Amino acid sequence: MQKKILSEKVLSKKGLSQRELPSGWPTMPPIYDIHRSYMENAEEGPFYRGPFIERILPPKEQWTSFLGVPVASMIGVPAGPLLNSRWVSFAAKMGFDIVTYKTIRSKVHPAHPVPNMIYVDTKGPLNEARKQELLYPAQKAPADMDSLALTNSFGIPSKDPDFLIKDIENAQKSLHEGQAMIVSIVGTPRPNEDFVEDFALAAALAKEAGSRLIEADFSCPNVVSCEGSIHTNPETIYTLCKRMKEVIGNLPLIIKVGVISQEKTMKEVMQAAVRSGVEAICGINTVSMKVVNPDGSPALGPNRIQSGVCGGPIRGAALDFIKMASKVNREEQFGLTIMGTGGVTLPEHFDLFFEAGADVAMSAVGMMWDPFLALRYSRLSLH
Repeated sequence: MQKKILSEKVLSKKGLSQRELPSGWPTMPPIYDIHRSYMENAEEGPFYRGPFIERILPPKEQWTSFLGVPVASMIGVPAGPLLNSRWVSFAAKMGFDIVTYKTIRSKVHPAHPVPNMIYVDTKGPLNEARKQELLYPAQKAPADMDSLALTNSFGIPSKDPDFLIKDIENAQKSLHEGQAMIVSIVGTPRPNEDFVEDFALAAALAKEAGSRLIEADFSCPNVVSCEGSIHTNPETIYTLCKRMKEVIGNLPLIIKVGVISQEKTMKEVMQAAVRSGVEAICGINTVSMKVVNPDGSPALGPNRIQSGVCGGPIRGAALDFIKMASKVNREEQFGLTIMGTGGVTLPEHFDLFFEAGADVAMSAVGMMWDPFLALRYSRLSLH
């Protein structure tokens, strides 16, 4: 279990230049433009015109091991925002030491049409009790980072394997010493194709591209059968992970899961993961909600009434997940690395995850709307 003392130990006063950090949102626009398509953001972003603040890494004896890779801190970016090598390189420059290359597939897959992200009015924190409620688009953008809430639906787009092999290699090369990159993968259900084998193909692709750490995305509503999502189905998790481990060998495998509200399910999921050779579990992704316009039509377009809500309102749900996962991990002696994400929009939120039992704390939306978030946390932890 990591606590606030970890950040104070890992980060020294020599870790950053004395230059003032610029203001973030709303003074500076987000690096992802929600008014543009996914492809426009991938090809032209990140949209950033600010300075890069010099960061001097702490001595190596103060670094931490993340699944066998030495890192300068346990602060990172989960799967989602880092669309290609240019985005990965940007996040690394901004002080995020564990970065995740956005989820890839074994074959080309298109993105959903715009809109892909819109501000949403959640009227407070989101939890399991509110999952049947209807949410509506916000009438205006939030006034500050603490109020940041959006819904998104991208469809997990992916480039062709030849592009990915080269780009993942470039992303890995862009990292600084003391940083690690995860490649997120997902299987695609297609007619007359084996879903398990497609996960294996995606894992093999990540390995071929030189990935040192691989994460299997079970947190989106990938339906294997009529029984529902992967991340609450221990038998499916075991089958998929066992096959992927056969392909990737000794490379560490992480599973990314969504909200798990029952401790019994958490235990069964983690047990299946451990049996199959998984080394870490990451949660949560987003909170799936119905977001509609005032007239009742889906806010993100036809056939997309259900979408993932992210930002500050899901932080409580994410912390509940971490507390439960940490408790089960400790009591059952599973030895999994616990990675937390969901609702980190201010620097002090990272410590909430460490205190809840996370080994790694990550930010997606927070990083996109305030790219200085990791550097702000580094400075905050010194006081």
